[in-house]
Amino acid sequence: MKSIKISFIVALLFTGFACSDFLEKEPHTLTPENFFNNESELQAFLTGVYSPIMQEHFYGNNYPLYVAGGDDLTFYQRANATSSILCANANSSNTYITTFWRILYEGVNRANILLENVDKNPELSQTVRERVRAEALFLRSFYYFNLVQGWGDVPLRLESTKKVTGLDAPRVDKQVIYDTIIADIETAIPNLVKSSEITYTGRATQSAAKGILARIYLFRAGEHFRDKKPAGPEVQEYFAEAKRLALEVMDSHIHGLVKPYNRVFLDLAQDKYNSTGVLESIWEAEEAGNRSTVEQASGRLGNTMGFGSSNDYSSNETYKNLAGMSNPGYSYKFAYSSVKLYEMYESEGDTSRGDWNIANYEYVFASTTAKEVKGRKYYFGKLRPGTVAPENFTYTEETAAVSNKNKTRCAAKYRREYETVIPKNKNYTPINFPILRYSDILLMIAEADNELTAVPSDLAYACLDSVRVRAGITPLSGAGLTKEQFRNVIKKERAMEFCFEALRRWDLIRWGDFYSNMITMQGYVEQDGWTTGLKYASAYYNVSEAYNYFPIPDSEMSVNKLITVNNPGW
Repeated sequence: MKSIKISFIVALLFTGFACSDFLEKEPHTLTPENFFNNESELQAFLTGVYSPIMQEHFYGNNYPLYVAGGDDLTFYQRANATSSILCANANSSNTYITTFWRILYEGVNRANILLENVDKNPELSQTVRERVRAEALFLRSFYYFNLVQGWGDVPLRLESTKKVTGLDAPRVDKQVIYDTIIADIETAIPNLVKSSEITYTGRATQSAAKGILARIYLFRAGEHFRDKKPAGPEVQEYFAEAKRLALEVMDSHIHGLVKPYNRVFLDLAQDKYNSTGVLESIWEAEEAGNRSTVEQASGRLGNTMGFGSSNDYSSNETYKNLAGMSNPGYSYKFAYSSVKLYEMYESEGDTSRGDWNIANYEYVFASTTAKEVKGRKYYFGKLRPGTVAPENFTYTEETAAVSNKNKTRCAAKYRREYETVIPKNKNYTPINFPILRYSDILLMIAEADNELTAVPSDLAYACLDSVRVRAGITPLSGAGLTKEQFRNVIKKERAMEFCFEALRRWDLIRWGDFYSNMITMQGYVEQDGWTTGLKYASAYYNVSEAYNYFPIPDSEMSVNKLITVNNPGW
């Protein structure tokens, strides 16, 4: 079971609501006057501050797919578009954008409540109170970073909501918000636990805070691109700070790269935390269970943007309690990989990441009523030498002629076949979402260092090559790359390493590449390798430059009279 659970009661604490009508329970209220009296109550509320991260509106489903999934590596595998950033047809009333805005501010408000009450009982251990305060400060900053990434200038609320009137708040310059959250995270870091002091990854640690702060600095360094302004001298300072923070994580010698690459994602599916003892996963959004019990903390990651069966066995008495290939778990396979990503792996001979992140086979089913799994049919060239089918299953390989016409395949980083929680629910999965991994730390160092030097340094090459060697592809040290060439290698490396981890869209925006990359994807759709029946994806790349920002939700503008102008183009 996961260490951080979503508590139903905590999820309602101080939100200003009585119990919802559909629950048909008596209303109840918890207020600062009768809470925050002991360590367990502080910890319970802190869990409530974490809970938005895990929920279906954030990493549990909607965010990595419909909100941050609109990039050049992914497309929505349905001809009928759903209104979203993913399908390039969003608007200011879009459900996914609206709920993401709402849940981020819920997280902010919960953090504010905790910060205002953490010292209510001065007899509690000062160490405990400082740790709780640090986690709340970090989480509030993390929520605000997501708001700034998406919307730019947003209301800055540093006090909790205490009444339902007088809540109008103007948008605040994003640079002011950056200064605020950077200072808060720096304040929090010394009082957070170290990753080596805990055995799970759902909690903010010093390494997580430093890594996220490095990410914040890198995104801030690229803000001038989406604002169409020249880079100021402060940009170099941002790169220097990103490098410093990421180096501190590296120099702690707590973390490393686990081998093979897919072990990271097997752990996410199997309810394990860095099972080999190598601490690559630094921070995860924790999901748990199958929603068949009181445990309601599962998400939909494996079901919507993961890889599984096209047949559902969750109601089949013969198969529902089986695991592995006998019951691979159902997936809608909404997220497909673009031919662009496929060609990246092929050009590097990157089978370690390419065979895992993009489906390298499809399941073969019997013709019986139950349609049980009989084995796998691998795409041409993907049935690697030495691969042996388990007993009672068969492995076959598709012909080159067929496979080469269908290079658009399911995103497969999150594979339901490896889930250990049974019975497997059709829709809900216990797969954790990787918010920060050590490979990101290394590539942030390499990128930031390259921006600070005239030519790539030995440090930059070493960090880049650590990631490439783990993937089994050629190291580049000694290649004599120029600054620009090294920058382009980093861009490609981040695509191959972090596809489907809700990072690519933001990387493209901070590099100033988002609009141009998305528009050129329509050329990829016209290639022969792009499956003929999936060419509707061309419309999903037809974005405008407005997509560098999200629209302020109509629901916010209708009640907050101090926001009168939306983001450009919306």
